[in-house]
Amino acid sequence: MIKVSFYSYKGGAGRSTTSWNTIQRLVTLMKPTEKEPFVIVDTDTESAGSTFLYKAKDVFFKDEERQSVQRRMTDSEETNYSEASDSEKEEFFNGMYPVGTFFGLPLEEEKAVLLIGANLDKESAREADVFGDNPSKASEQMKNFRRNITGACKDCGAKALFFDTPSGTQFLADKSIEQSEIIVCCMRPTSQFREGTRGRLINFIKADLKNKALVKRKYILTPTVVCVDAGQKFFLDGEEHVYPSYAKEVIIRELGAESIEGNDEIKQAYKENVIFDMLEPTPAEGKIFSDPGVLAMDNDSVFGIPEIKRFKWFEACLGKILVEGGKLTSNDEMAINRYEYLAQTILRYQYRKN
Repeated sequence: MIKVSFYSYKGGAGRSTTSWNTIQRLVTLMKPTEKEPFVIVDTDTESAGSTFLYKAKDVFFKDEERQSVQRRMTDSEETNYSEASDSEKEEFFNGMYPVGTFFGLPLEEEKAVLLIGANLDKESAREADVFGDNPSKASEQMKNFRRNITGACKDCGAKALFFDTPSGTQFLADKSIEQSEIIVCCMRPTSQFREGTRGRLINFIKADLKNKALVKRKYILTPTVVCVDAGQKFFLDGEEHVYPSYAKEVIIRELGAESIEGNDEIKQAYKENVIFDMLEPTPAEGKIFSDPGVLAMDNDSVFGIPEIKRFKWFEACLGKILVEGGKLTSNDEMAINRYEYLAQTILRYQYRKN
């Protein structure tokens, strides 16, 4: 079972939309099924991006059969899923919300992708304090988290587990990342995001070094909302720079391994485990779309996830639109190429790690 977190230092990086579109590409690559499903966990219990995106904002407090993230973290009932029967595994997955159709799967395959969402009803979720303020309570909650979510999904045969995390230094951001092997670090190319993301990456690496078993966790740096209009010229600190190429240079300079201060162990771990592949152009063999209009846009100057015009007005899963025969723009098609590249990068480092 692969375990992936989608994380950002600040809100507004398009983390939930990036996870939605990237998971859709992974659906096409990995072929989840009802018995070996993908499970998406919305650990951002305050903003709950995925819970909203998958139209589940009322599900996890109105439907008693659907157990929210908060409920699973406060449920101390001992269940040994490693010895679960097929019917018990089915019952476990039935406690989640089927969202396969949001990824372009037909209705009969909706249980191939499942959601553990957040309970957004403040009244019924009041007792579920999952913010880590009480150390003894937090320790018990994480024990439940590992047993009722991570461990249970693995024991019951889930093919992949995805966490849509809170931003910044929030308790469940750190704990989701602790449960993951691949972390997609979403960041806009702006100075606030660069500085904050760099600091968080260094702290993640330091934390991993304390536990030798976790040193190989991979962090895929993923710039988002990248304007791809080449040849933009702006003055900064009295000097003229050409974007987006200059933005890429700055990201590499400020977040590259050569910029990291600390001992050799930290520098080496950072160099080995912070992945810059998404700053590279889309490989020709990895492009879903390669007609002249798309190639003119998806060129060697492109990096990260591009600014997607329609996302200024509404979120969407572009791969779902493709599967259902909807109309896509060249901007959409270039974005699908990039989401495909991110999905392939996740798999490449997951299997390389193993």
